[in-house]
Amino acid sequence: MELSYQQFIDGINSGKIKRAVFSVENYAHYNNCLIEQVTDNISLGKDTVHIDYISVKLTKDSEHFSFLNKFNEKLKLFDMKRKGKFTLKQMWDRIIFISTDYAEND
Repeated sequence: MELSYQQFIDGINSGKIKRAVFSVENYAHYNNCLIEQVTDNISLGKDTVHIDYISVKLTKDSEHFSFLNKFNEKLKLFDMKRKGKFTLKQMWDRIIFISTDYAEND
């Protein structure tokens, strides 16, 4: 099933899409990118706080971003060196999904 850009954004923001691994066509630097929903438990003294956020890892060693509540569509994530920086939407036609994990239906 091929997702439109808006379907993907709606899915990741709503939690329906839990994890997506993808690459950028014809650009080896971005060959194993990950966007996922993450829940962290943070201890505050006797209390524990659950924080949900969207994590973006474009490379293994750098280019990591996190978004609280919803994906920032205006952020230029991809640095294509001589060609400039681009948002996910601007790169959408070059995105190749390797795997997509969806939330289980309750």
